[in-house]
Amino acid sequence: MDDATITPVELSRELGMDRKGKQIRGFLRNPADGRGPFEGHEIGTPWHLTAEQADRIRAHFRKG
Repeated sequence: MDDATITPVELSRELGMDRKGKQIRGFLRNPADGRGPFEGHEIGTPWHLTAEQADRIRAHFRKG
């Protein structure tokens, strides 16, 4: 893992959500923000989110 990335679990904890990152992983699989799919992830491998991807997720979940 790169120092410039964050996992769904880490991001979920930061946002005060479920500790396993399930909501965030669900959003990663089926983003409902109208900005299209998240690129660069191979099925069956862990997510390592870039700063830009993490900011997109933060913006989505902080709206609600």
